[in-house]
Amino acid sequence: MKVQELEQLKQEFTKIKNMGYVKSTRKGVTGVGKTFEDLIGKSEDTKSIPDYHGIEIKTKIGYSKSYTTLFNLTPEGELETQRLCKDYGYPDKIFKDKKVLNVSITKKPTLVANKYFFNLKVDYDKQKLILTIKNRYSHLLEDRVYWNFKTLKEKVNTKLQYVALINAWPTTRNNITYYKYYKIIFYKLKSFDKIY
Repeated sequence: MKVQELEQLKQEFTKIKNMGYVKSTRKGVTGVGKTFEDLIGKSEDTKSIPDYHGIEIKTKIGYSKSYTTLFNLTPEGELETQRLCKDYGYPDKIFKDKKVLNVSITKKPTLVANKYFFNLKVDYDKQKLILTIKNRYSHLLEDRVYWNFKTLKEKVNTKLQYVALINAWPTTRNNITYYKYYKIIFYKLKSFDKIY
């Protein structure tokens, strides 16, 4: 149990909350998270371990209905991500000769590049989370990309034992974004089986 660490993060959050609106330390959608991390003295990294003494910190704009990304994980198989981008990607907005593939995938079909539907299927027998790709007429194009339960479980158990979800309100003054952090909720992982 991380009672001391949770209490410590709660105290840090209360100090930041009492500061009111604070100037963003980064432009764009990642500013809310980066600013909070800067305020608690966490340096930026790309490690697959929790952010703060075993607690994964997630930030969210208060009115946002978008999903919160818990972690990133490359599918099994060599170069699958590059192949998916090549086969199903769309031109980058700036570098038109380059393809990109940026999509949030759930169990419900998501339209990609106005041509394909991507969704996730849980296969309990094979212990896999499978990406299915269909065309606009619902014909299956492929279902060979997957994530093993074993790999997913390792990632979840490493990264998400404890999660702090922090909400903030944004405001803009003279073209500069500020955030007011106003709510923190702590979560503890019950078990990997409860996730899907």
